[in-house]
Amino acid sequence: MIQDLSINEFLNFLKNPRKYCLITHRNADIDALASALVLREIIVKLNKLSEVYVITPEGVDAVSKNFIVNLGIPHNIYDDTSFDGSCDTFIVVDSASREQLGRYSYISGYVLVDHHVVNSLIDDALIKLYDPSRKATSEIVSLLLLSIDSDLSSEYLTLLIGGILYDSRLLQLADGTTFKILSDLIGLGGSYDKARSLLIRKSQIDYSERIARLKGMSRLGIYKSGKYLITITCVGAYEGNILKILIDNGADIGVAVACRDDGLRITVRVSEDVVKELGKPLGGLLASYVASNLGGSGGGHSLAGGSYVKGVTPKELLSIFKEFFSSITGDFKIIDNGRWVEECS
Repeated sequence: MIQDLSINEFLNFLKNPRKYCLITHRNADIDALASALVLREIIVKLNKLSEVYVITPEGVDAVSKNFIVNLGIPHNIYDDTSFDGSCDTFIVVDSASREQLGRYSYISGYVLVDHHVVNSLIDDALIKLYDPSRKATSEIVSLLLLSIDSDLSSEYLTLLIGGILYDSRLLQLADGTTFKILSDLIGLGGSYDKARSLLIRKSQIDYSERIARLKGMSRLGIYKSGKYLITITCVGAYEGNILKILIDNGADIGVAVACRDDGLRITVRVSEDVVKELGKPLGGLLASYVASNLGGSGGGHSLAGGSYVKGVTPKELLSIFKEFFSSITGDFKIIDNGRWVEECS
C-alpha cells in the first residue's frame, strides 16, 4: 500500500542511514537538478552516515550546467550509464513516468518526490511526497528544507530559487505559497537576482544543438485542431529546446518524436494560453493518452509531458494524436505532413 507522507514523516524516513540513489528525469532541467542536489544535502544533514548519489539519465540540460558552474556548486552527478554502484533506496525526483528514468526504468519499491499533475509512477511508489498543487518540485524540497534547522549555503538556496523560477515560468504560474517559499529562501540568503539572471542569460548554442534545431525545423509537420496549431517533428536530441522555439514562434502545441532502439520517445510542450483556455493539464494528458493507448508509460503536467512506446510506427502514433485532439476540439486537420513520419520510420 502506498504511503503519502507529510513533510515531518518524510524527514523522519530520511533520518535512517542508507545508500540513497536520487534519480531525476532524463536530461535534467534546473527544477529536477536543484531538487535532487538540495535533497542530497538534506539527507546528509539528517544523518551523516548516509551515502547519497545523484543520477541524471542522459545528463543535465544547458541551463542546469550553466547554473551549477556559475554558482560553483560541486557536481558529483552521475548519468545513468556512468553509475555502477548499488543503492538501498531509490528516490525518484521530479519525474512523471518510467520512460524518463533511463536504465532505471525497471525499479520498484521506490520513493517518489514530485509535483506533476499526471504521474504514472505513483501506483508503484512505496512512499511518496507528492503535491500536484506545487508549481515545481523545488517548492516541495524547499518546504522540507524550511522544516529543519538549515545552514545551507546561499549557492544551494539560489539553486532552489532557480528551480522554482524555471518551472513557474518566471512566476507566471506562481501562487501565494510560491511567493512565501521564495521569500523564506531569500531570507535565508538565497539570491533571487542571481537566479533570475542565470535563467534569462543567453549562452552560446552548442554545435550539436544547432544541428538538432535545424533538423527539427526541416522535418516539421503542421496540423490544426479547432483553432489550435500543432507541430510534430522527429529529432533525437534537445527536444525540449526545439519545442520551446516552436511554441515561441506560433505553435500552440509542440510534439517531438525520437527514435530509440526499441521504441519511440515522445516529448510534449503546450503554450500557457492553451492550458488556460481549456482548463486541462494538456501536456500530461496527451503523454498519458499516448502511453495508455499504445502500451507504454507517460505523464507530465499542464505545459509539458513525455511518454515512451514500443513496437509502434509513426503513422500509428499520428492516428492516436488525431484521436486525442479530436476528443478535445472535435476535429484534427492536416496542414502539412512534413517529413517527420518518414524520418522516424
